[in-house]
Amino acid sequence: MATRVGIIVLSGTLDKVMPAFILGTTAAAMGMEVGMFFSFYGINVVHKEKYKNLKVSPVGNPAMPMPMPVPQILTIMPGMVDFATNMMKKMMAENKVPSVEELIKQAQDLGVKMYPCQTAMQLFGYKVEDLIDGLEKPAGAATFLNFVNAGEKSIVMNF
Repeated sequence: MATRVGIIVLSGTLDKVMPAFILGTTAAAMGMEVGMFFSFYGINVVHKEKYKNLKVSPVGNPAMPMPMPVPQILTIMPGMVDFATNMMKKMMAENKVPSVEELIKQAQDLGVKMYPCQTAMQLFGYKVEDLIDGLEKPAGAATFLNFVNAGEKSIVMNF
């Protein structure tokens, strides 16, 4: 039995989804078995339409680099989420960091098991047809935890 890595993706924001996929694909490339569980707003990461429009919120995110010092109070202004998202995507492209779309494809190619949360699907009214291809069938927490627990060693991360 190999080491199993379980990654729980609860957030649908770009700045939390990227590290989840980077760690997941890296672990898979190192020979670990990886399962990702997409619950609550994280379910949008595997939604056919919504994954293309993940955003970064500068509100309450003082660590986010800005081209000039911006007082936190200004981050609530209209248009700041789009500004921050475009800035982050530009930085990613300039530094050759893969996009979410590329990381999803890479994860699938590396055999990462991606579990959409059955409860989150019910909560938001999503059907299997609404989700991207290549996912495991919708699962509950017990199914995901059984996957993680079946490894010789288990590591669980939450984003």
